[in-house]
Amino acid sequence: MPKKNEELKEITKKLADIDKKLEQLLKLQTPRASKRAYVPTTLKALPEHLRKTALTIATMGQATAEEIAAKTGRTRAAESDYLNQLASRGFLEKERKGREMHFQVFTLYTMCPQCGSRVPMTLDHCITCGAHLVKHRKK
Repeated sequence: MPKKNEELKEITKKLADIDKKLEQLLKLQTPRASKRAYVPTTLKALPEHLRKTALTIATMGQATAEEIAAKTGRTRAAESDYLNQLASRGFLEKERKGREMHFQVFTLYTMCPQCGSRVPMTLDHCITCGAHLVKHRKK
């Protein structure tokens, strides 16, 4: 019987060691982001109405539906709907400030043509090499 107790104690100790090591491994793992960190071709995959809204807010960085509507020429209600769709897809973050909902660019990046760095679409120049970034132009 004493031999069994010693074996059980040894097994319990080993399980505790394994548990500690698993805890350490879990702490080392980076938390998986709920939103995409980089969206290389997603803008092309968006329907035209959402793409227009996404490109408009990308140049502004942060805006309300009313501000976007003023730029696109569409109604505030339509832009609010489109901005909420972009937020649900992970492109934008939204935050209520008083009575207004403010939308902010979260993951819209472009690739620098000169050095290949990932650059937020709200910038005019690459933060790595300083190259001028071409913005979307109306046809």
